Amino acid sequence: MAKLFLGLLTIALLVVDVSAQGPPPPPKAAPPPGWIDPRNPPKEDPSFKAPRTPDGQPRIEGEWAQASDIITYSIEDPELERAEHTAISGQRPMVGRPIIDPIDGKIPYLPWAMKYAAFLHEEHRKPSALKYLDPVSRGFQEGVPRINYQGTFQIQQFPGTVLFTYDYHHTYRVIPLDNRPHVNQNVKLWMGNSRGHWEGDTLVVDVANNNDQTWLQIVGGFHSDAFHVVERWTLTSADHIVYLATVDDAKVYSRPWTLRVDMRRQKVEEQWESAIWEGNKTPEIVAGGDK
Repeated sequence: MAKLFLGLLTIALLVVDVSAQGPPPPPKAAPPPGWIDPRNPPKEDPSFKAPRTPDGQPRIEGEWAQASDIITYSIEDPELERAEHTAISGQRPMVGRPIIDPIDGKIPYLPWAMKYAAFLHEEHRKPSALKYLDPVSRGFQEGVPRINYQGTFQIQQFPGTVLFTYDYHHTYRVIPLDNRPHVNQNVKLWMGNSRGHWEGDTLVVDVANNNDQTWLQIVGGFHSDAFHVVERWTLTSADHIVYLATVDDAKVYSRPWTLRVDMRRQKVEEQWESAIWEGNKTPEIVAGGDK
């Protein structure tokens, strides 16, 4: 009987644990007009056919920016995490939660990594060393997928190539479509090494050779150099791209996970620079000097 009781108790605890991993509550703050919720997106038009470039690629050229109200401060709990900064600055809280799998919207860390993520979270306001401050705040590059929910970017298409140029940090990505292999696995890059191909109307980009220095959010979101991303860019209407990124890192995460960002076409005529580094005082202000 004792064994049976313990077995039933274990099952009950597992059920409670699984049920606790439900979806996050709806946002308390009012989303902006035209918000596209990654967790409750609009229905797509199945009859839509993407236009083609002269070489047959689905035409996704243009200026784009995320319409999912995502902030790089936190992709896991933006309202709660940014509450302090909202109170100080008076800025509208942002409510977008891009992580759609797992359903709880949290990065699925391994137990040891969860402890380190909690440490980085505690350090982010007043780090004991600069290495615990967000790399972007220190002037380094965003990495993938973070760069795609940072700001406005331009997509240009050429025979056998797709080019992404971002307003933020002079970042660009040249994505060949000719099935060439990735660079040597010992080469680790801030933006990774991208190789693309088309699956119907979807641009699939394999991003390998990532270093272990980028974060997914200001409050942490770290990974190792085993970090690997598969992006899927799908034009679902003339002015709407659905972006899915599946992330894997067996050294840090307990399983692969996926985020979604909805991109809206921007009615602009030129790209504006967001240089980031010139005059950057963030490390000095936050850390109180070079540590």
